[in-house]
Amino acid sequence: MSKALLKAFMVFVAGACLSAGAFAQSKFAGIVSLDKTVHDWGDVTVKDGPLSCTFTVTNISDEPVQIRTVASSCGCTGVTWTMGAIQPGEAGTVQATYSNDEGPYAFDKTLTVSFVGVRKPLVLHLRGVVHPKKLPLKETYTVQFGQLGFRESEIKIGNLSQGEQKSAEVRVANVGKKEITVSFDCVSPFLSFTPSELTIAGNSTAILGVTITADRSLWGNNVYYATPVVNGVRQESRIAFTAATRENFDSWTEMQRMAAPSADYDGSFAADPVEAGTPIKAKFKIANTGRSPLQIYKIDYNRDNITPGLVPLSIKPGSKAFFEFELDTAGMKPDSENLGIITLYTNDPHHSLIHLYIDVIIL
Repeated sequence: MSKALLKAFMVFVAGACLSAGAFAQSKFAGIVSLDKTVHDWGDVTVKDGPLSCTFTVTNISDEPVQIRTVASSCGCTGVTWTMGAIQPGEAGTVQATYSNDEGPYAFDKTLTVSFVGVRKPLVLHLRGVVHPKKLPLKETYTVQFGQLGFRESEIKIGNLSQGEQKSAEVRVANVGKKEITVSFDCVSPFLSFTPSELTIAGNSTAILGVTITADRSLWGNNVYYATPVVNGVRQESRIAFTAATRENFDSWTEMQRMAAPSADYDGSFAADPVEAGTPIKAKFKIANTGRSPLQIYKIDYNRDNITPGLVPLSIKPGSKAFFEFELDTAGMKPDSENLGIITLYTNDPHHSLIHLYIDVIIL
C-alpha cells in the first residue's frame, strides 16, 4: 500500500465540510447501546471528595442481555451494575465512584464490562484532572476559539470495531464573561455532536457529546475534524478527534472462525547499528496458514520516517508474502527511543492487528 493511498484515507476524513449531524449513542457488539463510553469530570480539586457517575446500557437486541462482571482498573474506583437480565428495549446501569484521594494529577481509570455470551469486553473510561485548588478556566482550557476553550487540540475518542459507534463526553469551557452559543461547521464524515447547538454561561463549563461511527471505508487510526462556530462566527482553526477502527468478529460463527485466515509471522526486525542518516531496509515474512485469503485493510506507522516498499494487500491460504519498509534515520539520536512500529489491520480474527517492530540502534 502506497503512502498516497494512506493519505487518501486521511483526506477523505479531514477534507469534507459538512454540517454537524444528529447524535447517536455508542453501540457495542450489536446487543447494547450506551449513552457514553467516557465520563469526564473535568477539573476538580482534592477537596471535592468522591466523584460518581452512571453509564446507561440499553438492550437493542431481540434477546435478554446480562452483564457478567465489571472490573475496575484501580482499587480507588468502586463499581455496581444491574445484576439481572436486561430485557429487549430496557436499560440497565453501570455506576462508578472514584475516591479522589490520590492527590492532584490527571487520571484515566477504566471499567472493563463483560457480557454473558460475548467474547470481547467493553471498556469504559473515567477521566478528570485533580488540582490542589480551583484555577481560572483560561489556565486549564488553553486551546481557545474565541471564548470557547478545550483542554487539548486533539481529543482521543478511543478504539472501535466496524459496525459500532463510539461516544464520549468532552468537557468544554466558556473562558469569557458573557454567554456563548457553540455549534460546528465543516464536520468530517462519521463525526457528530450533541447537542447540535450548545449554550455555555460565562466562566463555566459544559458537556459536549462526541460520536464517531465506524465505516468500512476507514480503517486504523484516523483524524476527524470540525470547525467551531461561536456566537455565529466561524473560527479560523479546527478541533481534532482521533479514533482507531478494526474489524468486528463478534457475530462470527464457529464455522466462520474455522474457515478464517490465520497469520503466522515474526514481528521483530533487529537492524544493525547505523550512523544517523543511514536508511534501514526491513523485511518481514507473513504466512497465511488459514483457509481463506488474509486481507490487509490498512497500514499505520508510529513514525513519519517509515516508507512502505513491497506491501501485498492479500495473501492466499497456504501462501506467504514479504513486506518491505524503509526507515530514514536522519535526525535520530543514540539516546532516544528509536523503535519503529508498523501496524497492519487484517481480517484474521486472532490477529486483527499485526504489529511489526524495527529495532534501531544509532551509533
